[in-house]
Amino acid sequence: MPGIQLAKIKLNLLGAAMLALLSLPSAHAADTGAGIQTLEWDADPDGDASVGEATPETASADDVWDRIRSGFKIDGDTSGNPLVALHESWYAARPDYVRRMLDRSRRYLFHIVQELDRRAMPMEIALLPMVESAFNPAAESPSAASGIWQFIPSTGRHYGLRQDTWYDGRRDFTAATEAALDYLGKLYLDFGDWKLALAAYNCGEGCVARAIEKNVQQGLPTNYASLPLPSETRHYVPKLLAIRNLISHPEHYGIVIDTLPNQPYFRQVILRSASMDIRSAARLAGISSDEFIALNAAFPRKLIRSDAPVNLLVPVARTDAFQRNLQTGSWDSWQPYSAQKGARPAAIARQYGIDLARLEEHNQLHVKHGKLVRDQTILVPVRNHGAIMEKTSTVPPAAAAPTRIEVQRGDTLFSIARRYGLTVAALGDANPGLDDRLTIGQTLLLPTGAGADQGDAAPLQSVAFTPRIATSAIPSRYIVQQGDTLSAIARRFDVSLTNLRRWNPVFSKNSTVHAGQQMIVRNP
Repeated sequence: MPGIQLAKIKLNLLGAAMLALLSLPSAHAADTGAGIQTLEWDADPDGDASVGEATPETASADDVWDRIRSGFKIDGDTSGNPLVALHESWYAARPDYVRRMLDRSRRYLFHIVQELDRRAMPMEIALLPMVESAFNPAAESPSAASGIWQFIPSTGRHYGLRQDTWYDGRRDFTAATEAALDYLGKLYLDFGDWKLALAAYNCGEGCVARAIEKNVQQGLPTNYASLPLPSETRHYVPKLLAIRNLISHPEHYGIVIDTLPNQPYFRQVILRSASMDIRSAARLAGISSDEFIALNAAFPRKLIRSDAPVNLLVPVARTDAFQRNLQTGSWDSWQPYSAQKGARPAAIARQYGIDLARLEEHNQLHVKHGKLVRDQTILVPVRNHGAIMEKTSTVPPAAAAPTRIEVQRGDTLFSIARRYGLTVAALGDANPGLDDRLTIGQTLLLPTGAGADQGDAAPLQSVAFTPRIATSAIPSRYIVQQGDTLSAIARRFDVSLTNLRRWNPVFSKNSTVHAGQQMIVRNP
């Protein structure tokens, strides 16, 4: 799982161990056609950190598994590592477990592979959720890590994954995938080696940096296999490489991997505003609740409730039916109800025609002896018929009134910008004088066209998986604030860490920043 805290990595203290970082293949911003800057690394055929552009064979493969196999790039020689053989034997002895894991992965792999191709990252990373969660979207660890990519709360928030009563971005598959690849890309730029980057994803940047420094001081090698890492982290990369070997040659392990069509399994749709339980959403899509939850595990109370646009994933074959049924069908919209102290939840459930278990599923009831112990606002179902947002307006969408939002616990500028499809710079332009220290209850203005009220927009909008739109309207210089890190500043201004270092040579050998320093944050 991602490291428990984001430690500042003092690369200047690591000496010769980190010289590889200075000789890295150049990372540069790639124009994806949608205005976003993404990291690419030029191919290095001789190194462990070798990554490059997707080959035509990769891009045109009919089987996602073939795309994955052709994109393996992390040091292929595992014959001398006994831990790899140990984990190969473990998986080979559990074919039923492997089969279940592979079956679950089929929903998600095409999207992950597309994102890895776009970023030119090693395809081994597509298999990382097998190590982290066995592709179980509801997986929870003892250290509170959650979701397919197993983000802990703090790291999730740092990478823009909002977490509140109604929504947990760590279990939002597309958002968490983007955050995980952002994090792994940052770690690769920090350490210059994919195995070290993966180790840091597991135990944290500080953990790996301290292990490197210790070996440097003792004159020992600083490669992954030589570092004094925690036991779980020492097994982490060998476990991934064992899975890589299993996928490469399943016949050697008595496993059959069915072809996975090289096409999307789901489409992303935007529900403009929502108050719908998961059962109703699944029924409107014509799929089981389990299948809907597998694609939309981010709603811990099994209730899609938001005043802002909500991203949902629906199987490709069911998207049109979902939209039709949303327009013409009926479902339960869950609305607030003031229940008095002493009221019986069972009686409230009967009043609204549902069973008690369904009421409890969407509410945290404070009950003793079957009665509420205090006044409490709960949610109850109200029948909706068709799409209620069929209204007309003489105001064109471009002139729609700006939307205001209230900062919630755990919000950051990065997470708010991601939620509304904005850049941090655009959010700052709409709120002059805004700094990155938000307070709960603070009101922010969204740029015109963002947010829930978007003119005559339909309640459901199908969208392609396009990156967030970036803007060049960012300040050219920035004064470092207390608590800033170089990587956090790069994310705040939507620039790559490599470019930030290039524009500010003082940081080319040292990631440490200090409050009061001035730096360039836009191409001078």
